[in-house]
Amino acid sequence: MGFWRFARSYAFVAALACVLCATLALMLAVAGVSAALIVLACLLVAAAFALAVALDYARRRSFYADLADLSECLENPRFAIEMLERPAYADGAVAYDALAAVSKEASDEIAAFRRQAEDYRAYIETWVHEAKSPLAAAHLMLENLAAEADGASWERLDALAEELRRVERYIEQALFYARSETVEKDYLVRRHSLRDLVGAAVRANSHALIAGHVAVFLQGLDREVYADDKWVVFMLGQVIQNSVKYARETGAEITFEARSVGEGLADEHVELAVRDNGCGISAADLPRVFEKGFTGSNGRAARTGKRATGLGLYLVRQLCGKMGLGVSASGREGEGFAVTFSFPVNRMHLI
Repeated sequence: MGFWRFARSYAFVAALACVLCATLALMLAVAGVSAALIVLACLLVAAAFALAVALDYARRRSFYADLADLSECLENPRFAIEMLERPAYADGAVAYDALAAVSKEASDEIAAFRRQAEDYRAYIETWVHEAKSPLAAAHLMLENLAAEADGASWERLDALAEELRRVERYIEQALFYARSETVEKDYLVRRHSLRDLVGAAVRANSHALIAGHVAVFLQGLDREVYADDKWVVFMLGQVIQNSVKYARETGAEITFEARSVGEGLADEHVELAVRDNGCGISAADLPRVFEKGFTGSNGRAARTGKRATGLGLYLVRQLCGKMGLGVSASGREGEGFAVTFSFPVNRMHLI
């Protein structure tokens, strides 16, 4: 806070000082004091007032300057109190104590919310693992029944098995969603073959690909990248499921194509494009495909008759951001859709 801005806060006191000087001058004039002495007395009163204002500003300036700096550059207001010293003057001390109380309350609330979020995440992870057991048992029972069933019954059992697999995919998505806020605690970056990563993702989603009659093509995957295999396989699975959901009724394809980009050690990376020839996406919807809950407003779900959660690509972007991977989307309506991942290929990116 500048001095003149501070001095304006003393406007009322300055007015009282002027009244005091006028009263003093009148009293001295009635008493027969010379004009020179009256002027000198008024000047002394004015000087004393100015000195008092200057001294008050001097002792407050440091506190005001710290507050001004905090308001401009502090990222987390909860820590403001840690960067201030408690002033000696009364109103400054009151302001400091109030700020300290607010900061403590905010910190306590955030700590409570974090504990609640951790407890909820732990519950979701436990629930997911518990839910997998009855699903595995159900699959086993269906396999036993399918071995004894006739053609019509086998088709119904196969349809039921596919619904169980859908439930499994949603459960897996819930697990990765719960972990997405703490990815740094649950992943290990190592060197992997892109062919192995893509192969694992295709095998994990083979039932969906077969059911959707989607042909898979692999191009240029003989490259190595640094990433966490578990998270990458999950992300590729989300893209595969998205492609299957919006695939053509006949001639559906999904292509995994990799290429090296960059020449220097610092900017070298590998791009993996996962491209389908499905219904595509409108230009208006394309910038929003990674938004949470976004399912498209230009008829993608209407064309296919299949519901979407709008979480798959959102999780892909979240996990890529946590692991330092690049991700982008492209496509045109009626011409297919593609998601491109960017992987580091040198040890400098290891965390």
